Amino acid sequence: MGVVNIHGPMDREPRRLRVPYDVADLSRRQMFGTETTDQWRARMHADNLAALTAPLRGIDLGAHDRLVLDWLAGWDIPTICTVASLLHRARWADLTATCGGES
Repeated sequence: MGVVNIHGPMDREPRRLRVPYDVADLSRRQMFGTETTDQWRARMHADNLAALTAPLRGIDLGAHDRLVLDWLAGWDIPTICTVASLLHRARWADLTATCGGES
């Protein structure tokens, strides 16, 4: 069995950063009593940034690249998820083209 691309085209607004995109991510809720609002915001920003940089692993990033990714990480889940999914799909298309498979 071959590798399956789980990052297909999006027909609806995503509800979470990672697959399955159509299910709310309860881990993104603020943990009242254990974290402040600033801690929660920092945790969300770090998770957003991780979702955006995951498809870029192994790619050299410059200071401006990082600046733009950090800016994008401040947007909402549907925007971040769509950009991350596009990056995953572009990488998948390049991989399958390089390997001679179909995208």
